[in-house]
Amino acid sequence: MSNELLLEKLEDDLIDKLDQFPGVAGVSIKDLISGNDISINGNEIFPTASIIKIHILTYLLKMAESGSIDINKRISVDKNEFTGGTGILKYLKGKPDLTLRDIAVLMIMLSDNTATNICIDLLGIENINSFISDMELSSTKLNRKMMDEKAIIQGNENLSTPKELTKMLEKLYLGLPSKAVSKDVLQIMSEPKNSCLNLSTPSDITVANKGGGMEHVRGDSGIVFLENNPYIISILTKSCYKGSGFQEKYIVNIAKDVFEIFNVISSTNQYGLSIPKDMNL
Repeated sequence: MSNELLLEKLEDDLIDKLDQFPGVAGVSIKDLISGNDISINGNEIFPTASIIKIHILTYLLKMAESGSIDINKRISVDKNEFTGGTGILKYLKGKPDLTLRDIAVLMIMLSDNTATNICIDLLGIENINSFISDMELSSTKLNRKMMDEKAIIQGNENLSTPKELTKMLEKLYLGLPSKAVSKDVLQIMSEPKNSCLNLSTPSDITVANKGGGMEHVRGDSGIVFLENNPYIISILTKSCYKGSGFQEKYIVNIAKDVFEIFNVISSTNQYGLSIPKDMNL
C-alpha cells in the first residue's frame, strides 16, 4: 500500500471517528515532506483556549527581534495581576521577579494565564491581531485576555480553525516570520508538557505543541518531528456533552492513530517495505 493510500485510509478512519464524537470535532494534518494534507471540519471555527498563546509568543519574539521590546527586561508581578485558571505565578509569594522571556516560557510550558495576560497587556490585543492578519490567518482572532468572564459571557472568544492552526505552525516550520524567531518559538514549544500530543507520542520524539481546554472545549496543535517525515496535526473540539477527561482521551487516541500511520510512512519505502536501519539504501 503506497503512502497515498495509507493517508486515504487514515482520512476515512478519522471521518468515522469524528462523526462519532459527542459534540463537534475538527482535524487538520499536514505532511511536511510530501505536502499532502487531511482536513475534516478544517474550516470550522472553534474556541482556541490556550492554543492562541502560540500566536502571542510569536509576536512577542518578533517584537524582541526588532528591538521594540527587551526580552530580558525584569518584571515584578503584583498580586493584582494574578489570574485564575492554569499557571504557577499566582501561587508564588510576594512579587515574583522574572525576565519577560521567563514569563513567555511559563505562558507555554505551564500555560500560565497570569503570564499570558502580562504579555497581552504589553503587546496590545489590536497589535497581536494585526500580526495574526499579516500571517494570513483570516479566521484567527484574539478577542479577550485569559479568564475574562465578562468577555466570555458577551461571546468575545479567542478563535481559530484547525486548518489555520496548522497553517500557523507550517509558517513557523518554514522560518516565518523570521528564521530566528521561528526557531526560538519552536524551541520553547518543544519543552516538556503533559498535553495530549505529548501523551500520544513516544518520549524520544520532539513535539513542538500547545494544548488548551475550557468547559466543553479541548484542543492541541503541534509539529511532530518524526525522523524522515515530520508532520503537523491540529485537533479541536467544542460543544462536547461529555467530560474533559473523555475529550482529552479522544484527542490522545486520534493523535496516536495519526502517529502510527506516519511512523509507517517514515520507516518504509515506496512499496511499504520496512527500511533496515543498518543499511545504506
